[in-house]
Amino acid sequence: MTTVSAAPDLGPARGAAGTRRSAPRRTQVERRAESERRLLRAAAELLVERGIEGTSLAEIGRRAGYSHGLVHQRFGSKDAMIARLTDEAARLFTTTMVERIGNATGALAVRVLAETYLSLVQGPDPVARVHLLVWSEAIANGSGEHRTRPSWDRVFRSSLATMIKDGIARGSVRADVDPVPAAVVIVGLLRGVALQQILDPAAGSIAGARTVALDHLDRMLRPTVLNPRPDAPVGR
Repeated sequence: MTTVSAAPDLGPARGAAGTRRSAPRRTQVERRAESERRLLRAAAELLVERGIEGTSLAEIGRRAGYSHGLVHQRFGSKDAMIARLTDEAARLFTTTMVERIGNATGALAVRVLAETYLSLVQGPDPVARVHLLVWSEAIANGSGEHRTRPSWDRVFRSSLATMIKDGIARGSVRADVDPVPAAVVIVGLLRGVALQQILDPAAGSIAGARTVALDHLDRMLRPTVLNPRPDAPVGR
């Protein structure tokens, strides 16, 4: 019987001249982007875990694996980093919502937006929870730079109001719904559910709370149809 010997272990791959191949060096732009991504992720994790006052730039650097000096070089101050994180959270929400809403309009668009918001806030990415922290601490502190963050809320409410107006025009939202106050109520509902789930995960099922919130939005916005067919029993 002819035996076949195993191929010899030639060690790390080598080039034509016998030199060891190395991974291509990243550009300065790539290295900067990577360090910023890691710093922002570390900042989001620590802010969610400890709050704004309990987080320092030095701790953020350590969590990300970089020096304290690099954090200052990239962001300058904790307030500047929080502002950058808030912008990143807004980008995350906007990009994801636009993608998921697609061509949906009216009441359906509102439902998709609400479902997307809750899934992001209750998901694994801490960046999606930073705006809740900034919002709650701004109220607790009563004043300071963090009170200048309501622009995110204004955009959120404005988007919802536009969807509701469009739904009224298309017939998927009741004509007696006032878009602007309705948008305020919807943001309050979503934020309240999200805060409770974050502060007290034992408060109840995340999936259950999400289902109840979305069903409430449907009842709040959609026209009530009674006996859509002459032969259809009421309540079916």
